[in-house]
Amino acid sequence: MGATLGILALMASGAFLEMVTLGMGVPLLEAATRSEQASQNRIIIAVKSLLGFFGFSTNNNIVLFSLLIVVSGVVVLNGAVVLLKHYGGAFVAKNLHREVKSKLFQKTLSAQYSYLEEKGRGALLYNISAPALSIFQVMTYSAILVSSILNILGVAVLMVYLSWWATLGVGTLGFGWVYIWRRMADRRAARFGRELYALESQTNKIEVDAIDGLKVVKSNELIAPLAKKQELLLWAQLKPHLKSVLLIHGVSFANDILACGIVITLGGLALGLGWGQMPFAKLVIFFVALRKAAPLLASINSSYAQLNRDRKSIEVIDEILHMVPEERFGDKILKERVFEIAFDNVRFHYSSKPEKTVLKGVNLVLKRGEITALVGSTGSGKSTAANLLVGLYRPMSGQILVNGKDLSSLDLNRWREKIGYVSQDVFLFHDTIRENISLWNPSVRPENIESACRLAQLHDFIVTLPEGYDTIVGDRGLRLSGGQAQRVAIARAILKQPDILIFDEATSALDNLTEKAIYEAIHSLRKEAVVLVIAHRLSTIQDVDQICVLKQGEIVEEGNHRSLIALNGIYSRLYHGGEVRHVPSN
Repeated sequence: MGATLGILALMASGAFLEMVTLGMGVPLLEAATRSEQASQNRIIIAVKSLLGFFGFSTNNNIVLFSLLIVVSGVVVLNGAVVLLKHYGGAFVAKNLHREVKSKLFQKTLSAQYSYLEEKGRGALLYNISAPALSIFQVMTYSAILVSSILNILGVAVLMVYLSWWATLGVGTLGFGWVYIWRRMADRRAARFGRELYALESQTNKIEVDAIDGLKVVKSNELIAPLAKKQELLLWAQLKPHLKSVLLIHGVSFANDILACGIVITLGGLALGLGWGQMPFAKLVIFFVALRKAAPLLASINSSYAQLNRDRKSIEVIDEILHMVPEERFGDKILKERVFEIAFDNVRFHYSSKPEKTVLKGVNLVLKRGEITALVGSTGSGKSTAANLLVGLYRPMSGQILVNGKDLSSLDLNRWREKIGYVSQDVFLFHDTIRENISLWNPSVRPENIESACRLAQLHDFIVTLPEGYDTIVGDRGLRLSGGQAQRVAIARAILKQPDILIFDEATSALDNLTEKAIYEAIHSLRKEAVVLVIAHRLSTIQDVDQICVLKQGEIVEEGNHRSLIALNGIYSRLYHGGEVRHVPSN
């Protein structure tokens, strides 16, 4: 608030100094032309008195030179005020841009996972960046608008002093023109702004998808089709953009025409007809002030149009900050270790497909010191169960109990601190192997990272790299193979030493020997954690404590490997069928 008030004070000071600079033109011209009005001009009289007080000559040349010094001083002071005004305005605008972008980023990350899934990455990224940039532009144009209003008020005061009757005529025309242009431009600018925002969002979505899916794009020869889609969207942006430019900047051209007409009319009245008996010096300065007022009026109109064009971005800011659904769980903190997790008649469907129930009354108990495996055909609900456990979604009915407490009553962030999660879609940051494992936690010791990498069968590979643990993995881990990226994610989960370990198809890209070694490591960790494994390779889960078979969202079989094989049901068919690799039982 203090900075804003300071900027407003600078704007008012600048408007006053601008008025003084223009007004000083009258005594300058009168002194330079030695007109009859010079002897009656109060400023000239004051300068002569001041020169006489200090013992200087008061001849016309000395007076003229003194006036030049005064005017120059006012101009320099005005320049300093304008510089401070722009500097302060940039500080406030950039600071607000930082604050808004930070809030948009945090709000987006805190939104419900289902909302984020529906939006798409390109649209989400655009909604974080574009409105924050627009708020910077809004602040800039707001400053221009206020400054222009203050300046035109200063010019109006000077014009009234020079000739009230001419100012009345010009003011009526000028402000009438501002009103007409605003009525014509405001709604159109807002409509064009919405069109541009939607088109730019779609363009950004295509560009992000193309970069993310670069392998698919190249391998399927999609460069030309995607470039064509982008080009069509860019062409579509041209029309509303050019119309916006006409609304924002066309007013300057119209104002110039209006100003010239007014100058010719008033000049004819003042000079030809002698109306108002305005002295030559005042007439010249009045025309200069009038020419100064024209771009100020244009600036007011164009600023209004620009602010209306950016209205959509402001609406998006309000939508994200106040309307985006946030993840909402309880505030209880589970201080003790997790000993048991129970799915109690859990039902769930995705909001995008309410007609399809993914989990149908699932009852499942996971215990510390045991490994539970979920198996079943694609789409049976295995990964959904893991997502519910992580808190990405909430059950539609039923509950998940942690040590007897409803998961929805727990503090979500503190709950996730207890989870080590390796998903089937491995994501690595564009950073070093070390930072991808430690996740920028400065308290993690290097020997702990190395120990986790040994368990994940990754250390021997890392030491062969020229930069070792400080090797950059590339965007989304593109410089690593699928198996190497999976092992980095596994090491990340192991390093956390969590209460719950979740492996969702976490070894699908590994060779048999590496996969076997990792599962041996998982078995060694189960004493300290609840372990949930989701797997299609049934050979990897023969030694787990509990296997649950999901079919169309229901648990249809439970037991260990031997008992389920003996049952000769769905698990046995999956094990011996074509969906999985067949490995003889022990």
